[in-house]
Amino acid sequence: MNSRHLSRSFALLGVLFVWTLSIQAQITTDNSLTPEELVTLLVGPDVQVSNVTFTGTATQRGTFVNNNGNLPIGEGIVLSTGDLSFLVGPNNQSGAGMNVGGGAYPDLNTLSGVNTFDAAVLEFDFVATGDSLSFNYSFCSEEYNEYVGGGVNDTFGLFLDGPGINGTFSNASVNLAIVPGSGGTPVSINTVNLDSFSEFYTNNDNNPDPNATQMDGITVLLEAGSVLQCGETYHIRLCIADGGDGILDSAVLLEAGSFSAGSVDLNADAVPLAADGLQNIVPYEDAIGLPAVFAYGNGESFPYGAWSADNGISVEVDGQLVQIDAVVIEGCNDAQFTVVRPEVEIDLLDTLYLNLAGSALLGLDYSDSFNEVIMTPGQIESDITLGVVDDGVAEGVEFVEITFEYVNGCGETVVTSSRVVILDPLPVEVTPMTAPCQTLDGTQMLGYDNVTGYGPFRYVWGGNVWNNAWEDASEWTTSFDSIFSVLDAEGELVPELTVAIEVIDQCGKVYDFEQQVRFPIIFDDEICLDDRQDFPALNGDVFIEDVRYNGASLITGTPLGNLLRVDASPVGDRYKLNEIISGTEPWEGVITLVDTCGYETEATIKVRDCVIPNVFTPNNDASNDNFRIRGLTGFGGSQLLVYNRNGTVVFKDETLNDTEFELVWGGRYANGDLAPEGTYQWVLLRSDGYKESGLLTLVRKL
Repeated sequence: MNSRHLSRSFALLGVLFVWTLSIQAQITTDNSLTPEELVTLLVGPDVQVSNVTFTGTATQRGTFVNNNGNLPIGEGIVLSTGDLSFLVGPNNQSGAGMNVGGGAYPDLNTLSGVNTFDAAVLEFDFVATGDSLSFNYSFCSEEYNEYVGGGVNDTFGLFLDGPGINGTFSNASVNLAIVPGSGGTPVSINTVNLDSFSEFYTNNDNNPDPNATQMDGITVLLEAGSVLQCGETYHIRLCIADGGDGILDSAVLLEAGSFSAGSVDLNADAVPLAADGLQNIVPYEDAIGLPAVFAYGNGESFPYGAWSADNGISVEVDGQLVQIDAVVIEGCNDAQFTVVRPEVEIDLLDTLYLNLAGSALLGLDYSDSFNEVIMTPGQIESDITLGVVDDGVAEGVEFVEITFEYVNGCGETVVTSSRVVILDPLPVEVTPMTAPCQTLDGTQMLGYDNVTGYGPFRYVWGGNVWNNAWEDASEWTTSFDSIFSVLDAEGELVPELTVAIEVIDQCGKVYDFEQQVRFPIIFDDEICLDDRQDFPALNGDVFIEDVRYNGASLITGTPLGNLLRVDASPVGDRYKLNEIISGTEPWEGVITLVDTCGYETEATIKVRDCVIPNVFTPNNDASNDNFRIRGLTGFGGSQLLVYNRNGTVVFKDETLNDTEFELVWGGRYANGDLAPEGTYQWVLLRSDGYKESGLLTLVRKL
């Protein structure tokens, strides 16, 4: 024995002396079943078996249960090159194995490329009741990872022989344990490992998980299969052996009940897939804003919430109870199906037809090419999509029943079917939240409550340049709010704020909404003696709390007598402002408007003599230098025209907005030249249609 074998032998002795089954291990094994009972556990209910035999020791065969362990199969049967109990973890040994003294197996010698030891072979006959064979398995070994590519190569084979099988192994059998997509490479420690076909390999070396298997490496769940001739008898050999020496153990796991004859099938799960450029569609149970019951204007409804919670229930569609496999929404998602044909027809060009029924119509409600499936040579399966579009027609609840019939090689007709409900799109609807008052820093919380539709939603805020959101979110939960600036570019509070938003649902549909918020604001103002005007100038219909002068209320307190009064109507604990009323004496002061949230704006109010003069002296002595017409606040667009005695307009001016108090002429022509002394006529055209005129004398003093 060379040094390698000595080290492996010492490791083995250590394992044999210290081996105990941890009570924490979740993988369990049992070697009490007979070979016949093991085969019964492996095969499906439609498989007829006979002539069951086993070659090897009782420790090499049995069952396993993978309770919380890391094996890719939940339960099944196991064949080992030593003692199947070494399948149980944890992975705490440097080398686990038992040399049971078993002999070689010729077909495994061929697969391994080295002599084999400790062969375990379970074999039996079975009658093909279908046109194909499939079962699931996994390979694991303690040889990983140290001895990959060395002189050892534990291997296994799943050898099938019978009518139509022409392989290179004994009895013209073929090995079904093939690496997927490899073109025929057998599964062994030298072919599936960290460096070769690693996508099918799971490294378990030094795994600290107490529930992990003792084996240092495991393949993923693999499938073995073959085409069969219906009604014929076949023989299968499930074999495993140590390759190169008989020391460290390997095992093959076969899933319980997975050994069966296959048939053509239509995938009736009909998983909804994304359409219209969406990469992922949020499933109903994770969505927000979707009602449990979709109700439509024609009186129809669909209990989406109940169906989603229990797909096994029947629901009423078009007046009849039907079992639904998938639900799609027009313009949002599609239903995809997979049609599989037998491998015996793989070389043919086939056109397979779907039988369609239901209230939804081919070519109108879904694609007109959905009723046929074309299979090209070499193609086993084909994905087909029940594509629906938003046709803009309120149709309520529709459904389509898809039936696929195929006569298999046994002369049996295989029928599979699925029902898909098609719903009209669910529009997004939002309820604007009650906007609180602006804060003292000139910001405003705005948003939407009770959002319905297919969410979560994406959004885009829009509007004027000062309508900038201070928060940025890509999704809503059940509502959304964001902080907006309500100050203009000069930092002044704006009286009105319109915020536009685009809401984009999971179907990619865009919905436009607007929300408007108005604030009561006062500005510097001038009014004439013994006059009244709307107050405040902007948003006078917005409720306020108070108007104050020197801290005292002008609404509930003592008015400023013959100087200034405020007319307001009480509405509950708030007020609606009507007018500001001047007295008979000139006055100037700062008054404060307080809105219902306590936000204050201040303005200087001037009460002035608005008598229109008939003489003025524009000589820059700061006395009577200008001709003025006052009291124009609230009359934006009013015009002053000045005519000479020939009837020619020599001056013209206009108030540009409602906040301008007066129009002024300084005694110059429009080109800037001084107007001569003399008599002129003035005309006032107020924006409300009022017209007034008079004579004016211009006198220039030296």
